[in-house]
Amino acid sequence: MTTMGNLWRLRAAGVRTAGAAAALAAWGSSAWAQAANTCEVSLTYAAAVAPPFSTATAVPGLGMLGVAVLGAVVAVMAWRQRHQGGLHRMMAVVGVAAAVSLSAMGGGSLVNAVRAAPPLAFSSATGGIVSATAAYSNPAPVETVFNTSGARIRITANGNAAETGTCAVNSIVEPGASCTTQASACTPPIVIQTLTAPVLTCDYVTQPPRATYFGNDGSQSVFEPLLTAEPTFDEAGVTIGSSYVLNTTTPAYDGAGNLANRAELILGTSTVTATAPAGYVFAPDNMSTMTWTQEFSCGQGTSSL
Repeated sequence: MTTMGNLWRLRAAGVRTAGAAAALAAWGSSAWAQAANTCEVSLTYAAAVAPPFSTATAVPGLGMLGVAVLGAVVAVMAWRQRHQGGLHRMMAVVGVAAAVSLSAMGGGSLVNAVRAAPPLAFSSATGGIVSATAAYSNPAPVETVFNTSGARIRITANGNAAETGTCAVNSIVEPGASCTTQASACTPPIVIQTLTAPVLTCDYVTQPPRATYFGNDGSQSVFEPLLTAEPTFDEAGVTIGSSYVLNTTTPAYDGAGNLANRAELILGTSTVTATAPAGYVFAPDNMSTMTWTQEFSCGQGTSSL
């Protein structure tokens, strides 16, 4: 017995199409000159004039390193008092506890000081340009930009002409504050059209059987499916992968010792997956992968009955 199924099931983003030809006819195509599948963020800023009113003068204090050193000094003084009785011993305990608290405060500040910088930031106190690329989405993504320059800055230009968000031209962003802007100049991904579906056959010539099972009624050999023709597309750079799974690899026998599941042993499902290169998607669902599945029956048997 030699059999082979011939019906591919096409799956893209979980959607199956019953007729590949009808789907191919309905798909549209597009091409883009700019970098595909991206949006752009562009903000120009400058130093802002200081506000006319005076601000409160900060009172000098200990930095995080100074707090840690103070904690160490208190700990040493408290430890020297530990052998004296009464009030001295109690003060030693209190002093050590205070030293631990001070050290923790200093350490916590140290940890905060080495936190990673935000991805988008106004980093120069004298002004500059914030320019970045964001992944394409529809609607365009909204990005947050932080003022890490330590000075007041003023937005002077926004690549988004609609100025969607709070990073509007002439707006002021205080030190440590942030504003939002919606990305613009979005370029959709390039849509890949499928030209031909994959072709699968049973390979009885170039490879030996995957397995052969014997019973009193004869033998059953199982062969692997072979991808004889990969799917083709109107764009280059698509990666193709294939795999298969057999329904069972365990023979079953009846009371007379005959193979009871010959047909089941040679059945399986083959899967072919196409992966688009960066910046591309497959029609019709605009997904980066497309998958075909096909049931197969690849086997040759002998009978002694």
